[in-house]
Amino acid sequence: PPPPSASPQPETYTYEVRQMNAECAFQWKNLGEYASAELCSLAAGVAGCTTFMFSSAYTSWGCRCCSEPDPPKEHSLWTLYNVLPCSDPSVTCVLPGTRLLSAIGTAQAFCDGPTDAEANFAAATALQGLIPARDAYLATDPTFASALDTSMSISATVLSKSASGMCNEPATACNDGAVLFHWLRGLLLLIDRNASRALIDSAPRAALFEAHHVYLADGNWMDDNTVQLTESMYDDLPLHLRVDGVLYEAQFATMTVRDSFRCGGDHSSDGLLGGLTERGYNVFKMDVGDGTEEAFGCTGASVRGDHSMTVIRHEVAHQFDRVVQADTRMSALFDGLKASAAVTDDWLRLNCRAGGPDEFFKGAPQEIIASQVGNQYLLSSSTQLHVAVDRLVGGSSAVALGWVLFHLEMFASEDGTRSRMYESAAGLDLSVAADGTAAVLCVILRRDGVGRIGGVTVPGCGGGLTISSGTAPRTAL
Repeated sequence: PPPPSASPQPETYTYEVRQMNAECAFQWKNLGEYASAELCSLAAGVAGCTTFMFSSAYTSWGCRCCSEPDPPKEHSLWTLYNVLPCSDPSVTCVLPGTRLLSAIGTAQAFCDGPTDAEANFAAATALQGLIPARDAYLATDPTFASALDTSMSISATVLSKSASGMCNEPATACNDGAVLFHWLRGLLLLIDRNASRALIDSAPRAALFEAHHVYLADGNWMDDNTVQLTESMYDDLPLHLRVDGVLYEAQFATMTVRDSFRCGGDHSSDGLLGGLTERGYNVFKMDVGDGTEEAFGCTGASVRGDHSMTVIRHEVAHQFDRVVQADTRMSALFDGLKASAAVTDDWLRLNCRAGGPDEFFKGAPQEIIASQVGNQYLLSSSTQLHVAVDRLVGGSSAVALGWVLFHLEMFASEDGTRSRMYESAAGLDLSVAADGTAAVLCVILRRDGVGRIGGVTVPGCGGGLTISSGTAPRTAL
């Protein structure tokens, strides 16, 4: 019998600019949001479009096919493109698989000879465009799967040689090896999730990824103690805040330290750190022990937290916003407390701010949980509770206690009977230096007939706190 015929190879496409600052005379359909004109051209080609409009400034506007491109309408934010099939002999296409191997070849050359910062930067730029879009290229470029396998093998080899000191020079911010290696690590973490290969030169970073799917992208700048304390902080967070907050709908989250990829005043690498997954945050270039921050300024209390861990907790707490927003009851509580707050004592943070914190927090509500949970609650929940109770008893605010109860709700168990409070040694004894640690305490919650917190029992504390909503109507709880 005749040999089976080969499966037809999928058509792939490229593009060319048809007219800048222009949109279609008539649009056909919106193909959805794409990160680049190249990805838009692939989708447009598959859809049968010959021209499309795309805005690099506002990718959320989508990739839009033209039914009639001419006469184009003037628009400063759109560009018109022609779709070109790579099967056309007159069209020159450099396939994504070829570009991927070229970029990885630059990484391979990093260890084998004198390195070139400009080439490393260009390779990192290419990888940033290729790796996050791999599914689209696998569907349209018959060479991409093989190129991806080869690239993973080379990436692992290069990182292993670098970890063993076998490269001619280390990967640094100034030779742009650091940002190139960031994408080699990212490729391995995305495809095989093998931290021992991607982070072969740092056992603490590999452990952080394996335990919590958090990739620390810092060019190996942070010391091991800071990395290990970051892992410990994640260990003590409730699962729902990690999964539905930090990692929501992402393979992993990236914790970047942009400063560690900058060479002097050159910040050009900043734009090359994002795009691995949809979740991530940035922290400062500092280690535990480099300084402290007063977490309770102008509240009548004082607890200093390690500055590095304070920044990390603050940025992680930003991720909790999406947990609150996804929960109808929690978002209603948050909105009620924000609306009830009117004076300085209604807020637990930034009480020293000129003019008070009210205007700031209402203008930047995304900072409320990050500041009151990240800077305070995860450092010394008991101090925050004391401040709030003192204000309630003193008659200056019931809303402050409402915020603490809201925090207890955020950290509560699924059945609502338990929650977590956090306590640093400095929160219990002001003579103790801040060391970045905070112990977690399991507290017992009692609820009233409509599910509101009516009591809190903290192990080791005499008695317990009983809350009556009737005496604190402004708490919205």
